[in-house]
Amino acid sequence: MLGATTAWRGLRTWGTSPALMAWGLLPGAITTVIFGASVFVVATRVADWSRAIAGLVVSEDGWAQSAVQIIAGLAVVAATVLVAVYAFTAVTLTIGQPFFERIGRAVDAQQGFTGAEPDEQWARALLRSVSEGVRLALLTLPFAVGLFLIGLVPVVGGPVAFIAGATIGGWFLALELTAYPLARRGHVSLAQRRSVLRRHRARVGGFGAAVFVLFLVPLGAALFMPAAVAGATLLVNDASGPSRPATAGATPDPTVRQSVEEP
Repeated sequence: MLGATTAWRGLRTWGTSPALMAWGLLPGAITTVIFGASVFVVATRVADWSRAIAGLVVSEDGWAQSAVQIIAGLAVVAATVLVAVYAFTAVTLTIGQPFFERIGRAVDAQQGFTGAEPDEQWARALLRSVSEGVRLALLTLPFAVGLFLIGLVPVVGGPVAFIAGATIGGWFLALELTAYPLARRGHVSLAQRRSVLRRHRARVGGFGAAVFVLFLVPLGAALFMPAAVAGATLLVNDASGPSRPATAGATPDPTVRQSVEEP
């Protein structure tokens, strides 16, 4: 519940800094174009795939084969959604890194936290981010297979697969979305981020699941991405306890404080 509330607080950031948040829509629009072809292929072929699966399970035409086809189609969609939502988030965050970092700095400033920028060269940070993104994407594949198998269970499979997908997918989303705010607090690597987020598993899970569901809305992943980044920064700020003073050697951007109004 606390995590879902944090996602809502991220949406409210549009009210305090609409111009800043609007810049975060651009990377999502670019990624939507890139992923559009893949979504089209899945949408047009899911019926053929589910029909093929039904043919392997039930040999004769009839209501049984139709029922299996529907169940198989839902299972394919459930598995695809998990991978697609995470991949979309990872690619969008990579493309729009400067925009989302600025949103994160602005939200941190609003909360009274001014930390040092990660002591890492841009090229090295990009390579690390891409490498970690690929690792997490590969981790989503076995979970996707598991969701597909769960989705094949009659009656209960669909709802269970959806809940499991939102829970698992939400955790992966939280790992990606909190990367920059955690890096500003000295937790740069994937292992460090996982260690920090595990201490607040319920809050992180609620936030990630709420964002996952919002991303399922048509064009939701692109439209809600800036709010998700703001919410992830708020999540890290809440999990870190009271705001800390600026780290020695930090170079805060004075324009950031001006870009967000005090609540």
